[in-house]
Amino acid sequence: MIDDGFTCQDCGGFIFRAGPCGGLSQNIECAGCGQRFNVSRWRGMLVTFARIPNDSEWREDMFPKVLQ
Repeated sequence: MIDDGFTCQDCGGFIFRAGPCGGLSQNIECAGCGQRFNVSRWRGMLVTFARIPNDSEWREDMFPKVLQ
């Protein structure tokens, strides 16, 4: 779900790492600038795409960083 054409609203990056998820929602983090977003899709259509605070709970041991 995180590799289908999303681009970061801050840096224009297109590589994201997955974070916590639940229900239809998936948190993602831009590998370029670290900005976090919450995305939801239903039957292939984007339902929500919202910025979330960077200080939100995010267990680094469960979701290792990519490209470092």
